[in-house]
Amino acid sequence: MLRPTRKQATNPAVSNGATHNSNTNNKDYDSRGRSKSFLPKGSIGTLIILVCVALFLVGYRLLGGGDGSKGSTINNVATNKSYGDGSSGPSGGLRVKSIQNNNPIASSSQQRLRSTDTVGLTSPTTNNTLHLIFSTDCSPFQHWQSYLFFHAALQVSQPGYVTRIASGCTDEQLAEEKEWHRVNIQEGMSKRFRVHFTPHFSGVKDEVTGEVKGDYKFFNKPFGLKHFLEYSEFMGLNEDDGRTMKAPDVIVILCDPDFLLLRPITDDFSNERETLMSPRRSKVFSGKSKIVSHGHPYAQTYGLGTQWRKFNLDEIAGVDSPAKLVDQSDSQLYYPGG
Repeated sequence: MLRPTRKQATNPAVSNGATHNSNTNNKDYDSRGRSKSFLPKGSIGTLIILVCVALFLVGYRLLGGGDGSKGSTINNVATNKSYGDGSSGPSGGLRVKSIQNNNPIASSSQQRLRSTDTVGLTSPTTNNTLHLIFSTDCSPFQHWQSYLFFHAALQVSQPGYVTRIASGCTDEQLAEEKEWHRVNIQEGMSKRFRVHFTPHFSGVKDEVTGEVKGDYKFFNKPFGLKHFLEYSEFMGLNEDDGRTMKAPDVIVILCDPDFLLLRPITDDFSNERETLMSPRRSKVFSGKSKIVSHGHPYAQTYGLGTQWRKFNLDEIAGVDSPAKLVDQSDSQLYYPGG
């Protein structure tokens, strides 16, 4: 005699003699009598689905779904073509008068973040002033990138000053960017978040005629940094020699505008859980200080590796540049930063 299965015991409509055939022909069960429900088996799978649905509904509500009076912040940024007095913003007019005014939820969020911005200006390790900077132009693309960078810095409580270097703005763009930064960044987030404007550096000139023959946007980064170091209100060169820094112990951290901080970045890289090194480099630097100091900068390694040694260093760095003295081994270990 066949022993009743669990399915048969709980469902008298399924007879002993027809168990296999009936389950095989029933679309709700597989050949072993198991349910083919679209839900994962067990309470854990069901719980995961319910949590996902709840998060979706909360996010939809926060972005203004179903309520045309609120509208999402993203839609406001994409559709608002005017800036302040209704004039067109620079490079297509992708501007928002005030994000906290357009969106009540964003407003309360920014007020909450601003009220908790009690982060200091110095490194917790060395007590040196920190300057986290990133280089941009004045395009709408890097405008919204800058906004997200500042917001991420606020969220992770990044210490020190955070400065956007904006290069090549027209007079109209400069005025608009200044006002937008004042309202939405300094008043909306933190007085520590600043903007530094520089001339246009990306034009490529003919060495003989001086005529601009092209545009190389990557020049804005090194020359924008140089301008910041020489002319920023917190930096600058000594008037006596015009070469040495007024604040030689300031720590400058250079990033790109498409970065988003997941945790604060400072001058201390001694935490092995946060600083990743290759086995070879870890062995070489074992026992050495992982804190930035004079003559000991830190940088992320770069895919270019040692290829820079094949460049025309006489033309780029000068005939007497010490870069020409760096051998392959030292270049690989100490100078692969891009």
